[in-house]
Amino acid sequence: MTLIINVTTPDGIVMASDSRQTQRNNKQITRISTNSAYKLFEVDNRIIIGTAGLAFFADKTGIQKNVSTYIKDYCDKTDLENLTVEDIAVGIHEYTNDNYPWEQQLDMSAQQLKMDAERNGAEVLSIEKINDSVEFRIKQPSGKIEKGHLNIEPVNLLISGYNKDGTSETYEIRSPGRIDKKRGNNEYGSTWVGQGDLVSRMILGYDGKMLNLPLFQKTLSTVPQEEVLRQLRGIEYNIPWGLLTLQDGVDIAVFLIKATSMIQRYADGVNMDNGDIQGVGGPIDVATITKENGIQWVKQKQISYPEF
Repeated sequence: MTLIINVTTPDGIVMASDSRQTQRNNKQITRISTNSAYKLFEVDNRIIIGTAGLAFFADKTGIQKNVSTYIKDYCDKTDLENLTVEDIAVGIHEYTNDNYPWEQQLDMSAQQLKMDAERNGAEVLSIEKINDSVEFRIKQPSGKIEKGHLNIEPVNLLISGYNKDGTSETYEIRSPGRIDKKRGNNEYGSTWVGQGDLVSRMILGYDGKMLNLPLFQKTLSTVPQEEVLRQLRGIEYNIPWGLLTLQDGVDIAVFLIKATSMIQRYADGVNMDNGDIQGVGGPIDVATITKENGIQWVKQKQISYPEF
């Protein structure tokens, strides 16, 4: 897991990331594999991509590669000179989808679900693939009908930077999934991908899990979700993003990552969903992007000799 923070100010753009990488072993136990992973990558001297979600996947030949390898492959094969941030976001999204065999993995997950259910004496009533997930209904030996869905772990990318005309853009890419434009030129604020529940609570005043509470489910049965979210915006902190300096952007990005790492150290998820992953940690890498100077690293971890 990961936390990537983007802050866009009038002075420039901040991109920050943690360095922790987790993996699931053969016993399906999630463990910390390293606190030294690089998650921010320069596309050129004006655009940065942050990677979150799935860190490795096998290409069509079966060879496991880091997501950063696919990004580098795309950049090496593409003339980036006159492309906009949007052009690159679309290109990387297409390239990732072409190489990530998520449909095959989703089919395998559905088959495994069916085998496990039958092994436990349950009856599979339905398994249906809808877009990039599988919806299922299973009748347990007790007679209880269990409903749920399976999702493939996505590749999440956050791409931000300046076009050659000096305009800025920020996009969130999800594979499988879509591209969302998070911020256009002269639009200031913060965007995050990865384990952003604490960030959402601290800035927005809530995180998405709240909508799963029975009270909100009852409300959503009569009130459109768009209206509920519109009203919830009333508890968002009124941060004057358009007045922040670049240093302010660095300060808040680092604070949000450190705060997330700290709460994960002590909290095991939330009461309604125990058992969260301590997925944010390690050194924090920070880079800024400005129209005048392009990309400059405020801090980037270096390979060093360990003292034991």
